[in-house]
Amino acid sequence: MPDKDIIPGIHNWCDRWCEKCSFIARCAVGVQELDLIEEEQKGNKPDFWEGINEQFTKSIQLIDELAKEKGIDLDDIPDEEWDKINKEREEKELEGENHPISKLAGKYPQDCQNILNDNFVKGKFDSEIQKLELELEKEAKTKIKELKEAVDIIRWYMFFIPAKSKRLMMENLDTEFEDAEFPPEERSYNGTAKITLIAIERSISSWGLLLQTYPEHQDEVLSVLALLQKLQKMIHTEFPDALSFIRPGFDE
Repeated sequence: MPDKDIIPGIHNWCDRWCEKCSFIARCAVGVQELDLIEEEQKGNKPDFWEGINEQFTKSIQLIDELAKEKGIDLDDIPDEEWDKINKEREEKELEGENHPISKLAGKYPQDCQNILNDNFVKGKFDSEIQKLELELEKEAKTKIKELKEAVDIIRWYMFFIPAKSKRLMMENLDTEFEDAEFPPEERSYNGTAKITLIAIERSISSWGLLLQTYPEHQDEVLSVLALLQKLQKMIHTEFPDALSFIRPGFDE
């Protein structure tokens, strides 16, 4: 984007939670989110799919421009070359899915839903709200806010963690990618590993709050925490330089 305040590449290693991000006005993706929010506040309801179609058109134009700059004819690719590309992609995707990190991360969403759908969170909210209404506990409002934020964080990263874990393993398996030419703090897979670890750390903190709040459900919550901590250790072991990666904007 032409705006000099935009931080190039900042959206490549973020958690996509634009409304919580302090860099939203300096991110190419975030600026689009702000435009949508502004339209909604004006009373306009921009069509979601229309926006997606517009972005698709922009992406195709960008691809065509870059291909021309590099002398690549996107229409001059024989069928056998496409078949080879698709086969290699499918093999890498399958290998990435079968990696222990991907498999463990893939269990996480279901474990989350098994607990969050148990209604004990809602029950706790109702209890605290009653205390607030009766003015029996002045800190009830703060507790409700903390619990809501914890649940929001868990739900936001519930599918983010397995998606990023799978992408991480596929990036690591892509031997044709020229990441090895860069120092660890600039390698793409280390960036993906870092944001995955950040998401895991935030999720662990939120589950820890729920564990303190619901001691009667400690077996279920501890099971999820054990999974996250195991996944965290596996990623640290597989990508020891992950935390050295410098994410544009966030770590500068």
